[in-house]
Amino acid sequence: MGMRFGAHVSSSGGISNAIDRGLAIGCESLQVFTHNPRTWAPIRHKDDEIAAFRAKAAEAGMGPLVSHGLYLINLGAPDAEVPTGPPGKPATKTRNIYRFSVESLVQHLEIGERLGLAGVVLHVGSSKGSTYDEAVARIAAGIREALERVPGACQVYLENTAGAGDTIGRSFAQLADVANRVDDDARVGFCLDTQHLFASGYPVHEPDGIDRVLDDFDATVGMHRLRSLHLNDSATAFASNRDRHANIGDGGIGADGMRRILGCPRLQGLPVVLEVPGIDNNGPDTENMERARRFHREGRELRGSQ
Repeated sequence: MGMRFGAHVSSSGGISNAIDRGLAIGCESLQVFTHNPRTWAPIRHKDDEIAAFRAKAAEAGMGPLVSHGLYLINLGAPDAEVPTGPPGKPATKTRNIYRFSVESLVQHLEIGERLGLAGVVLHVGSSKGSTYDEAVARIAAGIREALERVPGACQVYLENTAGAGDTIGRSFAQLADVANRVDDDARVGFCLDTQHLFASGYPVHEPDGIDRVLDDFDATVGMHRLRSLHLNDSATAFASNRDRHANIGDGGIGADGMRRILGCPRLQGLPVVLEVPGIDNNGPDTENMERARRFHREGRELRGSQ
């Protein structure tokens, strides 16, 4: 069984353009932002753009298709009004980050349903000064509320983090804590990011490393809940807890590490999405897609195509 290689591509100029951009670099699956990731205001996608997105994807046989939640979402934030304003300037107003985050997730699921997306990739959140248990309870309640408000097939994929600051999701146990409290296996899955695993101290680059890491994931979370893989090399050191992506084979995971990951039998069949800087720093490109496919082929050969 193969892998469905794809990339995070721009949807500027209209969401259907993302399908064209994906095809141009050889994508079989795709990840997009359905919102501007740095502002709360949703994009009002036109009906004809949504129809064109679905039609182009169907014609190309492209899928699974997923979105990535905007960076501002933090379901772990306190459910309270907090001061807010431009960075480095005195706060001029207040905002309830938690409620804004729930509303944004609802919007992501709604547009996900209309676009025919399999899921929304979500950074779990950070505790922001409250206890871990309080934050996990808020995160689970927020996801549960959003799923109840938007029935359908579009899922939430919880992504592991590189582990900076008070982010939740750096360990499989933390991811499992959130998912188990939401208690909706049908619509809550997981997306593992190779760079985040490496940066948070999971030895995916070592011989047999990916197998040991997935044994841990299976025991803690369950392999049946893994829906997607983010394939990124690391521009930062092992266990550095820093989120810095590198082009495939050019970072700390390296070519051999990529072969080990991509050749792993338990990861076959997954959509594999690249979020790399690109050779020219313009995002995922044909060169990175070709490297991923080559390392996949070589990794499978090394494993004897188990």
